[in-house]
Amino acid sequence: MLRFATVAMATLGAVATACSPRDGKVPRSRPAPLVAIAVAETRDLPVTVRAPVDLRPLISAEVGSKTLGYLDAVLVDRGDRVRRGQVLALVRPSDLPDQLAVARSVLAQAQSGAALARTNYERAAVLAPKEVVSKQELQQTQTSLAAAEATEAAARSQISALAVRLGETRIVSPMAGVVALRRFDPGALVGPSTGAILTVVRTDLLRVFVSLTEKDSMGVAVGKDAHVELDALPGRRFAGKVVRVPPGFDPMTRTLEVEVQLPNESGELRSGMYGRAVVVIDVHRGAIVVPVGAVVLTNENTFLYVHQAGVVRRRAVEIGFDGDGVLEIKRGLAAGEEVVTAGMDMVADGAPVRIGAASPAASPEPSTTAGARAAAPRTAPAPAVR
Repeated sequence: MLRFATVAMATLGAVATACSPRDGKVPRSRPAPLVAIAVAETRDLPVTVRAPVDLRPLISAEVGSKTLGYLDAVLVDRGDRVRRGQVLALVRPSDLPDQLAVARSVLAQAQSGAALARTNYERAAVLAPKEVVSKQELQQTQTSLAAAEATEAAARSQISALAVRLGETRIVSPMAGVVALRRFDPGALVGPSTGAILTVVRTDLLRVFVSLTEKDSMGVAVGKDAHVELDALPGRRFAGKVVRVPPGFDPMTRTLEVEVQLPNESGELRSGMYGRAVVVIDVHRGAIVVPVGAVVLTNENTFLYVHQAGVVRRRAVEIGFDGDGVLEIKRGLAAGEEVVTAGMDMVADGAPVRIGAASPAASPEPSTTAGARAAAPRTAPAPAVR
């Protein structure tokens, strides 16, 4: 028993010696969590509404033939720029030349009849005072002259109408623009019932229709700034203006279609491009903003963590408009305060933290405290002794 007790005490002494700190050093505790911070900024925050849109030409015209005939030539093709009044196509009418020849014959007959009626009336007018012809005969010649002149005028009108129709076989552009579509080739039978031969659009000024709900439409007016972001050209914005606001909502969709026009003199934008339109309805001057990731939203409240001297404090805030990756803080935060933007799931109210890299959305002008902290050298914590 004595020998067993001596061995047990020796073993306990060895364990105690192994577990005791060496050279008087105390084991290190777990390091404070690493977080990223950003500085609350003051800026003018535009209040915007967004909606998906597609680009449309300002004007689009379907160019066709009013006269039934065969297409002799198409002088332009898709993508060609045209001027107002430029000849685009030629149509060979099927029966207009024959109709015009007949109308000219009818006019010649009407002119002969009118000349004869005029001569009879003039002769009767001379003989009537001498009572050679009766007043009744004078009236009859006068009536015959009026009828002959009316027939002549109708024949002239018929020729003019046929001449206009014959001139319409030269298809001209109604405006300056670009040929967007060509549907027929030479030799095709065209006319009023066959549809348009070409489509001409104006693309130097494009327009989009932004469908807004009742809530989003409040504050929208003619002259408001807007821009369009296109999927085909990421990272770029094309500025425009609100030019038309309808007086009422569409009864089917309950939306308001606001028209925005975009200058496109360079032709870089094309009709049919898809993107999102952003309309600025107001500007909050001097708003306090923080990155969106700094705010925690729950069913009960909204809060963020404010960093002060190496410790974070939970603080309830009231948020406003959300735009361009930032949130407006209407109440609960002052400009220049530092907020946690990453690592907040590892902290609690009053917990000490270590500052890692600044958030990309942080202000480019950090506070003095943040600058001093960034300048101070940091050493990695030693691993804890187990």
